Amino acid sequence: MPKKKSEPEKKSKEVKATKLAVKDSVAAKKPSPKKADTKKSSGSKLTGKKKPTTKRSMFSAHDIALRAYFIAERRQRMGWSGDATSDWVEAERQLTSDAKKK
Repeated sequence: MPKKKSEPEKKSKEVKATKLAVKDSVAAKKPSPKKADTKKSSGSKLTGKKKPTTKRSMFSAHDIALRAYFIAERRQRMGWSGDATSDWVEAERQLTSDAKKK
């Protein structure tokens, strides 16, 4: 004798079937994505000048490291808190500031 399905089981299967049908119809209605323009402009449309891609440091890593070393020495002597990363960032800031003054 076949097993009778309970009312909740029938409803859950109907709900699943309905959700799948809706999902398929929505997917069918969506337009296909348009191909992106493969041409990339390297500059401004108005001026025709190329935009800089990255900000390059005018200073070598050795210059920054040397300044960061002296910053760290002073920081430790004065008992201020900080770390090597903050010393490096401060060294870059100071070197950039000094270069702008000249």
